[in-house]
Amino acid sequence: MGRRPVVLHKRWRLHDGVTTDQVARLVAERVVPHYARLSDQVVLGLEADEDGTVVALQRWSSREALAAATSGTAYDRWWAAYLPVLAEWDRLVSFQEEWETTVLL
Repeated sequence: MGRRPVVLHKRWRLHDGVTTDQVARLVAERVVPHYARLSDQVVLGLEADEDGTVVALQRWSSREALAAATSGTAYDRWWAAYLPVLAEWDRLVSFQEEWETTVLL
């Protein structure tokens, strides 16, 4: 199963007064470009539910690609540069849960 795509899911609740448009704008303008610098083996997604939650998705081409991109000193530098984006993210949403799936088809 290691060569199959892997999808990481994280569910977030919008803070009071925050809209899904604000979250989508941050993802499009700051998160997606930053992840593009990390790896060309990941595609990001964002989904909304009517209950005031959003699900952020990372679809990796394989578990090996995920492991390669998220280890080593290059990743440490990438993460350090990503921290200001995460601070903006945390002002918009709060974490609820996460899970991981392997794509079968």
